[in-house]
Amino acid sequence: MINHSSKQNYLHRLSAVTGLIILFLWTSPATLRAQMFSVEEERPQFRQPGTELYVGFEPTSVSYQGNLQAEGAGQFNYDDPLIRLGYSSRSLNLYMGVGGKLTGSDRVAYFDIGGNLNFGLQLYRSRKVLLKIPVRISSRLTNITTDETAFNLDRFRFGSLTAGAGLQVNARPATDFRIQAGAVPSYGFTFASGGLFGGSLGSIALESKIFFDRLWNSIGLSAGYKYDLRDYRVEEQKYDYRIQGHSIQLGVTF
Repeated sequence: MINHSSKQNYLHRLSAVTGLIILFLWTSPATLRAQMFSVEEERPQFRQPGTELYVGFEPTSVSYQGNLQAEGAGQFNYDDPLIRLGYSSRSLNLYMGVGGKLTGSDRVAYFDIGGNLNFGLQLYRSRKVLLKIPVRISSRLTNITTDETAFNLDRFRFGSLTAGAGLQVNARPATDFRIQAGAVPSYGFTFASGGLFGGSLGSIALESKIFFDRLWNSIGLSAGYKYDLRDYRVEEQKYDYRIQGHSIQLGVTF
C-alpha cells in the first residue's frame, strides 16, 4: 500500500509539473506574440510644434462680379496689399487683415478678422509623412469702406460661416525640417451686418509652408504662401464681389 501510495503521489506530482510546463510553453509564445503585435501596432508619431505666430504681406484684389447697371456697382473694388497677422495651432486658426492708407490705398479701406476650427481624418501616418483630410469650419467678418460711402454708412460689411474638407500632406525630409501643403474648398452663407439680407459664399484656401523646427530650443521658423479666394453672391447685387489674396508669410513656431 505504501508503494502504491508513493507511486500515486509521484504520478500526481509528475502530472502537475507536466501541466505547468505545458502551460508555460503555451502562454510564453502567446505573450511574445502579444508583445510583438503591441510593438507593431504602435502608431508612428509625426511630431511637430503645436503653435505658430505669423505675419504676412498679402497683395489683394476685390473685384465686382454683379450687374454693372446696379446702383453703386464696383464702388468697393480694391487692388492693394494687406498686412496679415495670424495664430495657428493644431485645431484653431485666428487671423486679421488690414489694408488702406497704411498699405498704399488712398480711397478704400479694408479690414477682416476671423477664425477656423480644424478637425482631420488621417489617411496615412508615419514618422516622416502625414496625409490627412482636413475638415474646417470657418467664420469671418469682412469690412470695406470708401471715402465716398463713409458718411452715408453704405459699406461692404459681411459676416460669414462656411464649412469644407480637402487634402493636406505633411513631410519631414530631415529631423527638424518640415514641408506642409494643402487645399480646402468651403461653402456656406454670408449675411450683412444687422442681418437685413444675405447670400452664399464659396471659398478655397491653398497653402504651402516650410518649417525649420527647434532652431533655438523649442523655437523654430516658418515661411510660406497662401492663396485665398472668396466669392460673395448676395441678394443685393451691388455686393457681389470676388476677393483674392496672395499672402507671403513668415512666422515663429514653438
